[in-house]
Amino acid sequence: MEQLFNLIGYIPSIVQYILAFSFLITVVVFVHEMGHYLVGKWCGIGVETFSIGMGKQLWGRYDKSGTLWRVALFPVGGYVKFKGDEDLSGKKDKSTSVKDSENFHSKSVWQKIATTAAGPVFNFILATFIFAGIFIFKGEAIVEPFVGQVVEDSAASRSGIKKGDYILSINGSDIDSFNDIRKIVLENPEKKLNLMILRGGESIFINLKPSIVIEKDRFGGEYRIGRIGIIAEQDPSYFKTKNYNIFSGLVKGFNETFFLASKILEYLGKLIIGRESVDQMGGPIKIIQVSGQVAQYGFIPLLGLIAAISVNLGVINLLPIPVLDGGHLLFYSYEVIFGKPINQKVQEYGMQIGISLLIALMVFVTILDISRF
Repeated sequence: MEQLFNLIGYIPSIVQYILAFSFLITVVVFVHEMGHYLVGKWCGIGVETFSIGMGKQLWGRYDKSGTLWRVALFPVGGYVKFKGDEDLSGKKDKSTSVKDSENFHSKSVWQKIATTAAGPVFNFILATFIFAGIFIFKGEAIVEPFVGQVVEDSAASRSGIKKGDYILSINGSDIDSFNDIRKIVLENPEKKLNLMILRGGESIFINLKPSIVIEKDRFGGEYRIGRIGIIAEQDPSYFKTKNYNIFSGLVKGFNETFFLASKILEYLGKLIIGRESVDQMGGPIKIIQVSGQVAQYGFIPLLGLIAAISVNLGVINLLPIPVLDGGHLLFYSYEVIFGKPINQKVQEYGMQIGISLLIALMVFVTILDISRF
């Protein structure tokens, strides 16, 4: 009985989590599919169905062009079904005529590439505008590049760096935040660094070479990273807010989107070679949990999470896996290079492999999510 009351006590939180997750997924998926839809229509392709959610239809309406706009029961995805597609994988429907001007498969390879790539591109555009809006509205909190602590017997202590030093530049590159220092040091483990430091109103030049730290991946292979042994000043008075206008905010939003996309690809690459663990991966359960927690901090943090998930969806969809947009783009690239579509049987086998991989991945991340509880 006590366990039942405990469960009832969680119901409001569970509802909040599900609502936040539904809002997040609906926005991200709607924008993704709208990208396919708009560019497809621009290319003259007929659209049979535009669905938000999967499963049983809750609401549906046909527009003047004959497209069924529908909202389905489960807010875990969505799709656009073009005229000439047999199913949601994009497989050609042999019962339709490729001579039909609205048939997806009658279009030029470049029109198919544009339509397919539009989904991920719209995800990146969404993220760029959300990040830009946040930076314009709230500014950016920056930890100034003051040295708060110097680790004993480190490269920094041996070179003469002291607490309170303000790092102006490294190898000629201006330093705006402590994260800039971290990035340069990690990426240059075996290179000498020339630091320009402000100390007591005077500029001082210090040369040092990061210490090499050997770490092992999960396959036993070794790799090197650099460390110099300094810690940022933790006093809030050393934090500052950088403000942005519309133009600089859009540039920052684009840079943030590009940076996040590159970090996702870097993580996937390191995951494959064993330098990252699967602990950072998550499925629907993890997204529900995170979205619910973030929503408790307000709408702005939830928008930031939507932008991050949108970038994730864009990157994942561009992976060269059949069924995903990236898999279709791979097939179209073959068509561009060799002047003819790839063999239909090869496409079908590729789709089967892609579906199997996605199912296996979904099962894996769901088990991983459940194991975290």
